[in-house]
Amino acid sequence: MTLIRHEAVVPLAAAGRRFDQTLAEMFPDYSRSRLAGWIKAGAATLDGAKAPPRQSLKGGEQVRLEA
Repeated sequence: MTLIRHEAVVPLAAAGRRFDQTLAEMFPDYSRSRLAGWIKAGAATLDGAKAPPRQSLKGGEQVRLEA
């Protein structure tokens, strides 16, 4: 089983955008529906905490993806 692990910082240009939309742009290798599932399951976190897919971003947040 392959473990997916990524860390990134949300670009400042993403301020005001949704977490799921921005994550799909940051990690284009994964489908938006798969990323949304990982967000809901807590496998994709924002500043170390679980966040809803529609969470509005400020830019500069730390994103961690572990699935």
